[in-house]
Order: sequence, then C-alpha cells, then structure tokens
Amino acid sequence: MAAELEVAIKAATEAGGILARKYGRSKVRYKADRSVVTSADLESERRIRSVLKASFPEDSYLGEEAGLKAGSSGRTWVIDPLDGSTNYSIRNPFFSVSIALIASGETLLGVVYYPCQDELFYAEKGSGARLGGKRLRVSSSASIGNSTITFCHGNDPASVRAISKAYGKLKGVTSRVRQLGAASLELCFTACGRVDAFFMVGVKSWDGAAGTLLVDEAGGKVTDLSGKRFLQSSTTLLASNGRIHGRLLGLLSAR
Repeated sequence: MAAELEVAIKAATEAGGILARKYGRSKVRYKADRSVVTSADLESERRIRSVLKASFPEDSYLGEEAGLKAGSSGRTWVIDPLDGSTNYSIRNPFFSVSIALIASGETLLGVVYYPCQDELFYAEKGSGARLGGKRLRVSSSASIGNSTITFCHGNDPASVRAISKAYGKLKGVTSRVRQLGAASLELCFTACGRVDAFFMVGVKSWDGAAGTLLVDEAGGKVTDLSGKRFLQSSTTLLASNGRIHGRLLGLLSAR
C-alpha cells in the first residue's frame, strides 16, 4: 500500500498545516450534540478529501464533518480532520489529524499527524507502527497502579454516566488517570509507550480507525470494554500495552 500511505501522509500533513496556520484564529460554533466545530475543521476536511480523491476517486469517504460519500471500490477512507476541536478552540495544543483506510471491516493503514510537535504516526496492517520512520513499541508496565491511563467519551448522557463511573473506579487504584481530549493521538501515545492504556465510551468510526491499528502494530491489545474484538461498529474501546489489559477489563466491568 505504498501509494495509499504516501497520499494519506500528504493529506494529513497538508491538513495539519492548515490547522497550524489557523490556530488561535478559527471561528467556533457548536453542533446539536454540544460538541465544538471550528472553521479549521471544515477547511482541513476539504483539503484531505481533495488530496485523497485526486488519487482514489472510486473510494468511499467518511468524515466527521462532511459525512459519507459512497464510492464503488469497496474501500472507505475514514477522516477526522481535527481530533481535539475543544482543545484547539481554547489554544490547548493537544490535537491531531487522523486518516484511515478500511476495507471489509479491516483497517489497512492509519496516519495520525500531531501538528504542534510535528510528529507523524503511521502504520500499515502487518508492517508495524512508526513515528517518523522509527518503529514503535508499547510500554512494559505491568501494574495498573504505576500506569498512566487516559480516556475520552461521547457527549450523550449514557456515555457521560459510564465514563464517570469508570473514572471513579480507576482513581481508587491509580492517581495517573487523565482526560487529554484527542482519542486518535492518545491511541498513538499508547502505541509509543507514552501512556499505558486508553479507553473510550461513545466511540465513533473516526475516533479509533487509525489509532487502533497503530496500537495493534506496536504490539498492544485492542478490544471493546467487554473484551470482545474491537470492530468499526464498536461503541466502546480499550487499548493497552497488553500487560494490564485483563486487569483493566475486570476493573472497568465490575459493578
């Protein structure tokens, strides 16, 4: 998939350039679900779609802002043009661009670009995960108490209730629990060992499409919160270094 990866990297880095230029100067509005969208989100997604469609016009495209445009190839590009819009709107530099290519329910490649640190994370299925060409490996932490765990959640009431309960359980075990606000980037941080696990309730396709492949390819483990295989249709997610995965599942699923 050399051609697809090259084009995805071009799209992600060009979109990241747009986000960097508009940082602190982008108009903000709120969607019906109270989530933030900025003018930079929209411009970033237009650029990504333009770059990808120029090379792969028969593919389908699913983006957080523009929705689905169906194609005929059986492949779908899943796009989050600005993951961390709330962070971006308040000049918190933790945000990213996320692009994944999916066929038959399998993620074939994933690219996540972190503009503020100029970090490019990418993976191809079966070929490992990399940051700027360097092979990634998950952390070696074997203790939840010594692990850094991050989380995200959807805005719907059920997701908020579920994540609040999970947070309370984890805080009884470790003080190193953080909400950073950009799921795709938190998955990359799990893949490279900066954090030991990430979980989410209220997952959308674009939240985990690219990042979960990076964790898998870096030697980690990804499931839903019931321990089943994570699918593009899954609404919960747990990604970890694998060593603490079972204990986290037990803790998070306990009543």
